[in-house]
Amino acid sequence: MLRLCFFISFMCLVKSDTDETCPSFTRLSFHSAVVGTGLSVRLMLYTQRDQTCAQIINSTALGSLNVTKKTTFIIHGFRPTGSPPVWIEELVQSLISVQEMNVVVVDWNRGATTVIYPHASSKTRQVASILKEFIDQMLVRKTCLR
Repeated sequence: MLRLCFFISFMCLVKSDTDETCPSFTRLSFHSAVVGTGLSVRLMLYTQRDQTCAQIINSTALGSLNVTKKTTFIIHGFRPTGSPPVWIEELVQSLISVQEMNVVVVDWNRGATTVIYPHASSKTRQVASILKEFIDQMLVRKTCLR
């Protein structure tokens, strides 16, 4: 019985992989580029308050998105190796340093990573559909999109 209590107590302390405190851009191996991946889109919100630590948001949970501030979207393209785009962090910081705004990075590395360009490009409409659903919810909440 004591062992069971210890095991249960220990399991409560273990964090799952999905509970990232500071989510980062999806990093995939070259193996993923060769075999391909299914599509998974993550919207990562950066704000003046959270400049280096993204918050995962979606159309039902806008998180700390400030509806009175301008929102800028950063969307990468085809990723033949699975590595994160090296320019994204710098662009996020540059945008936030110029003006207080919401910056949403659209991470669709799972889907964009493949050595076969037409496979990645065929998923762009699905990415656009997910983004449209998110923007529609922003408009319902009267978010500034200028």
